[in-house]
Amino acid sequence: MPTTTPEPAPPGAAARLRAWGAEPTGEAWTTGSSWLAAGVRGGLPVVVKVARIEEEARGGRLLAWWSDHGGLPVLEHDGDAVLLARATGSRNLVAWSTSGRDDEAVDVLVDVVRGLHAMPAPPASVGLVPLRTWFADLLDRPQTDPLLVRLAALAGDLLTEEDPVVALHGDVHHGNVLDLGDRWAAIDPKGLCGHPAFDLANVFCNPAEALAVRRAEARLERVADRARLAPGLLAGWVAAWCGLSLAWSRGVPDWHDRAAREVAIRLLPRAR
Repeated sequence: MPTTTPEPAPPGAAARLRAWGAEPTGEAWTTGSSWLAAGVRGGLPVVVKVARIEEEARGGRLLAWWSDHGGLPVLEHDGDAVLLARATGSRNLVAWSTSGRDDEAVDVLVDVVRGLHAMPAPPASVGLVPLRTWFADLLDRPQTDPLLVRLAALAGDLLTEEDPVVALHGDVHHGNVLDLGDRWAAIDPKGLCGHPAFDLANVFCNPAEALAVRRAEARLERVADRARLAPGLLAGWVAAWCGLSLAWSRGVPDWHDRAAREVAIRLLPRAR
């Protein structure tokens, strides 16, 4: 997940705001994948997001499609930029989970995911990436860690059986589902396609290490029931996602890496 830096957004981000009839507020920031700048249009707080990489542009195309069918409001969209209504609600899923309301936060995340998956399939021009391609770092590189060897085998089996296939957000977690005031909406999709259970996997590794590990089994039962998935199938996809996350880290541990390892160890025995 990209992190913000003090580097300001380039003048082009503010120019996009003005071109779309918004007045910049001066707030601008940069992530590893995009430039962002805040503004106001017609009294509505907005934010423009300009992609720096294709992955982000693809996510913008998917957001625009979902917006037409009830997702996060995308007010304008072109090849590499989106103008979004800014989420200004006071509810925060990270705060909920870390203050004893994890069940409520998990329920919201599951409901948002199910709503996305219920939308019509986007056109081929969105350019969704199949999960088999997304898992390349786990499946196509030699793994020496015994845990990753097991998780790669599990992921390979799940991807062979991958059915049904839906448009996936690809990075659903507590910080990527925001309060619009009257409803919740997901931001920052990766633009993937594959089994619906994949979109619930990253929930299990967030929003904090100790919480994710302690709640792994309880979350499995709750998410499986609410998402109408077999617990063994969901456990398999969560463990496979943990393996992919560990493969991406290339041995450079952080809290998310540690959480992924422990969650995988806890749920592997439950995987079908």
